[in-house]
Amino acid sequence: MNQVFESYWGVDVSKDWLDIAIDGQVFHIAQTEEAICNLIKQQESKTKNALVIMESTGGYERLAVHCLALAGLTVHVAHPNKVSAFAKAKGRLAKTDKIDALLLSAYGKFIEAEDIRELPSKAQQELQALGARLEQLKQMHHEEACRLGQAAVEVKGSHELLISVLKKEISEIEGKAMKIIESDIELKEKYDLLRSMKGVGPVLAMVLLIDLPELGKANKKEIAALVGVAPLTNQSGQKQGKAMTRYGRRGIRKVLYMAALTACRYNPLLKTFYDSLVARGKLKKVALVAVMRKMLVILNGMLHSKTCFINP
Repeated sequence: MNQVFESYWGVDVSKDWLDIAIDGQVFHIAQTEEAICNLIKQQESKTKNALVIMESTGGYERLAVHCLALAGLTVHVAHPNKVSAFAKAKGRLAKTDKIDALLLSAYGKFIEAEDIRELPSKAQQELQALGARLEQLKQMHHEEACRLGQAAVEVKGSHELLISVLKKEISEIEGKAMKIIESDIELKEKYDLLRSMKGVGPVLAMVLLIDLPELGKANKKEIAALVGVAPLTNQSGQKQGKAMTRYGRRGIRKVLYMAALTACRYNPLLKTFYDSLVARGKLKKVALVAVMRKMLVILNGMLHSKTCFINP
């Protein structure tokens, strides 16, 4: 139970409205900077040592996060799956904006203080927006490339034109992301540290900075679990199931997989590790996932200690 804060605000976010639960009372306001600032002034006595909880909504929460954080409140953007699991555990089956706001307020009391991460910087937010768009463009490029292989002659030119446009857009977005990284001292330092490891190319370094801001801040078990390269135990009673990797951030895993293939060939430390696992009878795919996990743990330690990788 979280006993660090004195007041807990639950904010249910929709496109045009916010429902804000403060100590059992729910306020329904427009999602505008003026309305949010007015409410903060009205509840000034409850802003001291307050924790604000809201769910990630794909972008609609940004204005509320900005205004509340600017007013000095601690803001935590919770993963919807965790909030949903909490609601089921509490037996809350009904769903309205008011109920959701009250639930989020209760969730704030439940989570541990160490689970509350600092909000991303402005540069990090810009990177994340570009990263989300980059992922969309790459997915569209993949879909069009698949269609091109089966396209009739009459429409083949249309597919090729769209693929060309998508390639150009992908290149431009990547260029914008790199400019942000190079212009921010902290991000540039992290990028250079990541690139010091053989096997970590510019794409993986960029993806890690965009999609894994916890790198260098979480411990090795947490960082492996976040990406989904930590084997999860599957045991119940006399059943002894295989430990398997599940969940995590799929986009990072895809890029990390390709980087691990390169590292197994050109990084002496990781090549020796991979070869030893295969020699002990591990399947090559299992050994490769182990390399992915080791890479991630080492990179996490490098950012935490701010030291470059020492290539043997």
